[in-house]
Amino acid sequence: MIALTNIVSQSFTPADLPGAVRAALGKPLRRAAPLTQLTLVGALACLPAEQRHRPTAILWQSTSGPRLETLALLDEVCSHAAEPMPYDFLATQPAIAPAQIQSFLPGLQSAMHLPLDSEGVSQWSMLLSLAAIWLEEGRYEQVLCAQLDHWSDAATGHWLALSRTPLENSLASLRLSNDACASQLPDTPDFPARLADWLAHRDSATLALHPPVAMKQALEFARL
Repeated sequence: MIALTNIVSQSFTPADLPGAVRAALGKPLRRAAPLTQLTLVGALACLPAEQRHRPTAILWQSTSGPRLETLALLDEVCSHAAEPMPYDFLATQPAIAPAQIQSFLPGLQSAMHLPLDSEGVSQWSMLLSLAAIWLEEGRYEQVLCAQLDHWSDAATGHWLALSRTPLENSLASLRLSNDACASQLPDTPDFPARLADWLAHRDSATLALHPPVAMKQALEFARL
């Protein structure tokens, strides 16, 4: 059984994000792009210290990606005489985020970034299906799935933590199902917040995530 062990939704102003990093680490994370900072504060909020050494994968999607950093780099290249700094280039590479936080999450073994091309669109169905398969195959003990976005006025992160085995504080189970489910939620960027609301209100025993495209099997959450 795949267990849902944590749900985390975070929202910061860009100015407040470094403070959230300091609160999580007790020190600043220097030369870290906003997406790296979002990855760090979200992952540490999902996993207590005693779970951070377990074999872990992160699957994350983003509408914004490093758009602001890429535009800033292009401006430096096209409009200024000086060469951009190496840090400016690294900030445009979303794959660098997991590598930069690995010292704080020593069990992290794999990470994958899924770029999204439209606001309001997400692929939680794909991320969670892949996470469930990896956990069932025994590749990892836990997988973190996330939607991370950084804009000029806001930085947001929505997270779901899944485990191969139920923990004492597990919130629900997750399975791929062919059965129809009366309660459904759409696949939107804030799906974790909507899932948390469903768990809090206890109005049905199961909940299905409705994918944006046809899938042979639905993702079904069941209360524990």
